[in-house]
Amino acid sequence: MSVENPCAGPEPVEKPRTKKPALLGLRIIAVAKIAKGAALCGLSLGIFDLIHKDLAATALHFVQLARISPENRYVEILLEKLGLIEPKTLRLFGELSALEATIQLVEGLGLWFGAAWAEYVVVVSTGIYIPEECLMLLRRFTWFRVSVLLVNALMFAYVAHAVWSRFQLRRSSRSAPA
Repeated sequence: MSVENPCAGPEPVEKPRTKKPALLGLRIIAVAKIAKGAALCGLSLGIFDLIHKDLAATALHFVQLARISPENRYVEILLEKLGLIEPKTLRLFGELSALEATIQLVEGLGLWFGAAWAEYVVVVSTGIYIPEECLMLLRRFTWFRVSVLLVNALMFAYVAHAVWSRFQLRRSSRSAPA
């Protein structure tokens, strides 16, 4: 026979967990976004490093390292065009790539840690490209464009389904009586 302590209050009732761990697919998307963000960070730093350098001389150095003839017609065109790029244009490209890197990193880290807002942002940022990809495909059909559209549409459908399922789970757990 057990004796209850009359001074002790009721035992705390453990709340059911409403936060479901991130799905594997969302984790993979998060890793891809984090990797893309890190790559864009490196790109923007590289662009900022080139602002006060002679781009044509730098490109010529890489052409020589690759053992490509500087008299090649395409190399000459490239070197000529690089000489026309102004520092303010490079700064703009660096700033835009840094902004995109920040967006990718925030989305990726938000997905990784299971933030609901990040899931919604990924649905919007993935779905926003599908109409443009459809228009590009209508303008000129290539199998590469078809594959890009299919991959993006599948990723959008997966993320939208996962977000909807998690939304329904959160909504049902909120409306359940305690």
